[in-house]
Amino acid sequence: MPTQFETRVLPVGVVSADAIEQLDPFVPFGDGPNPGADADVLWDDGNLARSATDGPVLRAVPGSTYFQLLLTALPLVLCDAIMLVVALEVSASVISMFTGGHVTPTFGNQLVAIIAGYFLFGSLQGLFPGSGTSPVVELRQSVLAVWASFCLMIVLNMAIGVLSSSEVILGVVGVSFATVIIPLTRMLARKSLSKTSWWGERAFIIGAGPQGQALFRFFSRATERGLRPIGLIDSASTADYTSKHSDHRDSNGVPYLGSISDLDRLNRRYRSRWAIVAPGGCEQLDMGQVMASASKVPNVLILPSQYLLPSLWATTRECAGVMGVHLRDHLQNPFAMVTKRAVDFTLSLLAFFILSPMLLTIIAWVKLKSPGPAFYGHLRVGRNGKTFTAWKFRSMVVNADKVLEECLERDPEMRRQWIDDHKLKDDPRIIAGIGHFLRKTSMDELPQLWNVVRGDMSLVGPRPIVKKEIERYREMYPLYSRVRPGITGLWQVSGRNDTSYEQRVRLDSYYVCNWSLWLDAYLVLRTIRTILLREGAY
Repeated sequence: MPTQFETRVLPVGVVSADAIEQLDPFVPFGDGPNPGADADVLWDDGNLARSATDGPVLRAVPGSTYFQLLLTALPLVLCDAIMLVVALEVSASVISMFTGGHVTPTFGNQLVAIIAGYFLFGSLQGLFPGSGTSPVVELRQSVLAVWASFCLMIVLNMAIGVLSSSEVILGVVGVSFATVIIPLTRMLARKSLSKTSWWGERAFIIGAGPQGQALFRFFSRATERGLRPIGLIDSASTADYTSKHSDHRDSNGVPYLGSISDLDRLNRRYRSRWAIVAPGGCEQLDMGQVMASASKVPNVLILPSQYLLPSLWATTRECAGVMGVHLRDHLQNPFAMVTKRAVDFTLSLLAFFILSPMLLTIIAWVKLKSPGPAFYGHLRVGRNGKTFTAWKFRSMVVNADKVLEECLERDPEMRRQWIDDHKLKDDPRIIAGIGHFLRKTSMDELPQLWNVVRGDMSLVGPRPIVKKEIERYREMYPLYSRVRPGITGLWQVSGRNDTSYEQRVRLDSYYVCNWSLWLDAYLVLRTIRTILLREGAY
């Protein structure tokens, strides 16, 4: 039996913060259903519509797979087109205010060229509809499509006519604005559309083991990804599954549709565009039978294993006649690492100057509420195992250690909470009147900007740990030590204190395995939302 920290677990959806808050995706191996004879499919449309999910379930409405594609893609197409027009119109208005006239007489032509280029490059990258795509990958695709459309506009202007400086200025300003608002509005649009019952593409989950069950629950909650799972398909017949589960569901309410031999009939009935093969925990799943039965499903996604492998930037390639997975370690890319350090240094130094009035106000407020120093320094473990002093605004009383020790001695429940997570919901050490505010808003961590300037920390990375926490990371600690700890990171935007320590370890490991500048950019955007909504902090 694998331990809770072994790598034989399913790292599903750890980037989707909303799904993490509702689902522990790290499901250990278990026994899947036994294989058996063919049987009729017992689930009807009404039953599927009442399956146990947190989001609306896509009903098996009449219409082809192409109609599903149209319903899912069209709202995103309209959203992006409107935002491109808004970005260029606003940019043209702002520029004309400074120039005192029209930016360019061919504004309409530039607008058409950029919109056409965006949808051309976006379609080539799979942005429309981008069902099942990680939000980090979608951020990268949308930004690249915007800038590629600008380059296309420049090339067309140079080939057909004369390229004016005003056209270049308009393009740079407009596209820069679109780079910010298109990803943000896409996130909002997906969130709104996911609450409807008609948006999204239906998907079969092939494999009724723990991996398949976790995938079903994940996509049922992360409906903004555009995949609506119908149910599980496995080597077991419905009759065999019924012998274990009288209502044709597992203990978590996941519906079972039938055996793999039923897939062709199921696809004619539900017209699914996706089939996700999750073999984890299904030792008797015949992949040859799966591929033959799924041949009429337009998109088949196969999860090769449950081991902790990089997933965001992995690609497949032919290797001696078989499929190989090409993994790229971006942490070994010198250009990417130099860029990350340059961005860290520049932005943290700039933030110091911009936020200096606020920093001085907090210093005075802390000293007014509690005698003693305004700052608190604590030894933390950083990159390559080196220790450093991480600075924070003091949000606790001066004799915090003594207060904690006394409370843990007299309160067994508080002691258990501290042993499990090293966090307390009702922490008696917090300074009244300011401590909770600083921690809720994460303002107590602003002094760590100095750690970023010094190179001890990064703006984005795993949360810094103390030495005694190393043993809790166990075999994952070498991953943690490869990067600088961060002020914000994947754990910080995924429920923070609402997540367990085991989840935190997995989140940090996922971040390191899948690191890229795009992941950092996505986490910065998510941090803004987390701070504004005060998610998971106490």
